[in-house]
Amino acid sequence: MAPSTSQARPAEPAPGYVEQLRTPWWWYLGAVGVALLLSLEFAVAVPGWLAWAPFVVLLPGGLLFVRRLSAGRIVVAAGTVRAGARSVAVADIEQAIDLTPLELRRLVGRHGDPLAYTYIRSWIGPGVQLVLRPPAAPPPGSESDERYPEPYWVLSTRHPDRLLAALAAATAPSAG
Repeated sequence: MAPSTSQARPAEPAPGYVEQLRTPWWWYLGAVGVALLLSLEFAVAVPGWLAWAPFVVLLPGGLLFVRRLSAGRIVVAAGTVRAGARSVAVADIEQAIDLTPLELRRLVGRHGDPLAYTYIRSWIGPGVQLVLRPPAAPPPGSESDERYPEPYWVLSTRHPDRLLAALAAATAPSAG
């Protein structure tokens, strides 16, 4: 029997928390309604087979647009928090704060820091603020270390309690 040439990949640790920031189901109905309305306007104005072209383009296009809005994810795994394309080490988070919908809107509005990283979805009310540790002062004569230029992150989440629990579990010292 020939030896196996495939190499076993190291198993990635299971994520402590994963949330898909999906749009509400009724947004798909709204997309279909808008697409039908626009398509019917074309159907009235254009004779023949061209009247069906807007239906073929706008219906799937509207549904794909709403589906694309649901592409946001928040993941806590392997000692990092990933929100979209950005990630931060859990060890670099100084404090995690549960936010009500009103506090979230204030924090991303005029009361927030313009340098903050915001990963919010308007259809999700509550959220979490992750205050990052300030970077250590660089030695004199060297360039500053700007790993995280933002003072904090603001994330939309339907389950802030679960996200905070996952962060607490990720920062707890492992036994054994």
